[in-house]
Amino acid sequence: MADGDLRVPSLSSSIRLVGEETTTVDGDSLASLPLQERECEIVCATGDRYTETWYGVPVLELLERASVPPETTHLLVVSGDGYRACVAVETALEGLLALGKNGRPLADASDYETRFVAVGADGPRTVKDVGRIEAMTLEPGEDPEAYELGVESAPESESEPVSTPTAEAPSPDDAA
Repeated sequence: MADGDLRVPSLSSSIRLVGEETTTVDGDSLASLPLQERECEIVCATGDRYTETWYGVPVLELLERASVPPETTHLLVVSGDGYRACVAVETALEGLLALGKNGRPLADASDYETRFVAVGADGPRTVKDVGRIEAMTLEPGEDPEAYELGVESAPESESEPVSTPTAEAPSPDDAA
């Protein structure tokens, strides 16, 4: 499928982009951005490998809308149900906010409408049902996986504050 044949499907929810500014994108605003196709292999936790042709909005295009600071080292990608993945910016910049694969909208064949995909991102970091993408600056030696521990609720509306994740992991006693 040629890039000119790609289309943005309607989306049932918006996506928050958090950098120096916070903005929200929906299907209408995504339609004004360029769409690209990329072949990405996803390696699941089971070891199964899937190579698909994904199409969507390049992550770099989205980051420009939120004025991401140049010192950004990672992106925190949060799903609608609060699942989080902290992805190195070098990997994320080659990624897509995928809206479809193999020429069809994601929602046609799955229970999610968007997915973060990037060459070099392992399966657990290819977040489904993206609700937020947040620029982060980690200190040298800081563990990005610490930002993935626990699950948070994605803000429901633009007026809700964006929570700032902490590197403190919940204790096993907190899980009760």
